[in-house]
Amino acid sequence: MSVRAYAFCTGEPKGTFHVLTSLGDIKPHLNRDGVRLWIDIERPDQPEIDELSRLFPQFHPLAVEDLAHTGIRPKVEEYDDHIFIVFRGLNFNPDSHILDTIGLKMLLGKTFLVTVHREPLRSVAAVASRLEADPGLLARGPDRVCHALIDQIVDNYFPLLDQMDDTLERIEGWIFREFRREALEEIFSLKKDVTRWKREASPQREILNLLSNRSYNVIDRSVQYYFRDVYDHILRIMDALDSYRDVLSGAADSYISQVSNRMNEVMKTLSIVATIILPLSLVTGVFGMNFEVMPGLKNPTGFWELMAAMAAIAVGLFLFFRWRKWL
Repeated sequence: MSVRAYAFCTGEPKGTFHVLTSLGDIKPHLNRDGVRLWIDIERPDQPEIDELSRLFPQFHPLAVEDLAHTGIRPKVEEYDDHIFIVFRGLNFNPDSHILDTIGLKMLLGKTFLVTVHREPLRSVAAVASRLEADPGLLARGPDRVCHALIDQIVDNYFPLLDQMDDTLERIEGWIFREFRREALEEIFSLKKDVTRWKREASPQREILNLLSNRSYNVIDRSVQYYFRDVYDHILRIMDALDSYRDVLSGAADSYISQVSNRMNEVMKTLSIVATIILPLSLVTGVFGMNFEVMPGLKNPTGFWELMAAMAAIAVGLFLFFRWRKWL
């Protein structure tokens, strides 16, 4: 387990910022006027969750129960004096799939924000660094820290969109410039990623819609304007995913068409070769019949004359096909 916590005391002259490293360090700052808290817990065990529920007895039992579970769908639930938010961020750990996501669970109150996650999150680390450089972020309220976390999570999606753009360009090159069989496998792999991402992003769009427009007693009205900006960002992401899905469907159709066209070219070439060989086979078949008397059979130059005639037939057919643009 790793605990990272921050306390900003607005009641002291110019405010005092404290960096805390354990749940025990948090106790002196609880229930103090003018204190704003952000507590981040990574890889919590059940004893730490129980200790957290003792520090914050106002937490609803259902919210505390969800803290111990993994794979919870993104959602927002409102209780008496706090709200429970589950948002999913990208996992940038090495050896992880590009769309591997980690649930960030947030308990937001008027004076506190508690975040819990099972794996390291780059978004949390970025906001923590920003807060240590500018403690005024926490002084403006835990709801501003909550917004900063969600905003950072959504912003981290955009580099992934750039990667998908590069992959699409590579797939198009594999289809139209250099035909490669692995293009179809790449198309379906990327389409699977887009479908999964869209399935996870859709409920997060609804969460941002609620945080932007619904009235919560723990979120200041002025902060909802910032959530609206993040809501616009996720709408852009959803539009891009819809576009990617259409492009990938078109790419799959184009790949199948290219396969069919290449097969038609092969069949056309084979048909032309067979057409050229057919009259030559007829000629050799006629002169290969077992008769004692045949025209030119005793001619010493007959073989070469026959070869010349067959070559002329082949060249004539080839030129005819070129003239008709069949070659």
